[in-house]
Amino acid sequence: MVPSAHDHHFVFPGLRAIARHAAPNLLIATLVPTAFFYIGWYVQGRSMAFALALGWALTVVGWRAVRRERIPALLVLTTALLVIRTIVGFLSGSTTVYFFQPVVTATLIGAMFLVSVAAGRPLISRLAGDFCPLPRAVSERAEIRRHFRNLSFLWAAVYFANAVVTLLLLLNLPVTTFVATKTFTGMTIEWTGAAITAIWSVRVARQAGLVRQPAPAAAALVPAAA
Repeated sequence: MVPSAHDHHFVFPGLRAIARHAAPNLLIATLVPTAFFYIGWYVQGRSMAFALALGWALTVVGWRAVRRERIPALLVLTTALLVIRTIVGFLSGSTTVYFFQPVVTATLIGAMFLVSVAAGRPLISRLAGDFCPLPRAVSERAEIRRHFRNLSFLWAAVYFANAVVTLLLLLNLPVTTFVATKTFTGMTIEWTGAAITAIWSVRVARQAGLVRQPAPAAAALVPAAA
C-alpha cells in the first residue's frame, strides 16, 4: 500500500536505527536497576538492594521531569512496579515475597495486553514510542493498527512466559542464584521478544510502503548472496 499524503514524508527506520533508539530505554529501565540491586545486595543486603534499585528509577524519572524531557512509557511502567515491589518487600520483610511479585505483575501485564486488544486500544501502541516513534497519521493506518494488535498478543505471550519461568526459578533456586539466573532468562525472553518485534515491524512497514527502497545504482553495488 502506498503511504497517504499525510505520511508520505515518513520513512520507517531500519533495524539498526530502531536498536539505537530502543537500547538506551531498555538499559535505563531494566539493566541498570538490576545492576544497582546486585550492588546493594552484596554490599549491605536486602534493604540496600531495594533502596538502590528504586532510587535509580525515581532519580531518572525526576531528572527527566525537571528537564521537561519525555519520560518513556517503559520507564514509567517499571518504576511503578518497583515502587509496589519495594513497599511490599519492606512491609513483609520477606525477600521471597519481593521476588514473587514479578510473577504476579508479569501475569497482570500479559493480561492487560490481551484486555487492551479486546478494548480496541492495543497497549503496545503506547509503548511503541520507546522503540520507534510514529507520526499519528501512520499509527492510525489500518495495517499498522492490525500490527499493534498482533504485537500485543506477542507481548502477552512474552510476559506470561516470563512469569512461568520466574516462578519455576524462584521455587527451585536459592536467592543469590535466583537473581542472576532470573536476570539472564528474563533478558533473554524480553530481548527475543524485542528482536521479533523489530524484524516483524520492519517487514510490515515494508509491505505498507514505509521503508525507502535502495536506489537501483546503490543496489547494484551490493554483492549477490552466495
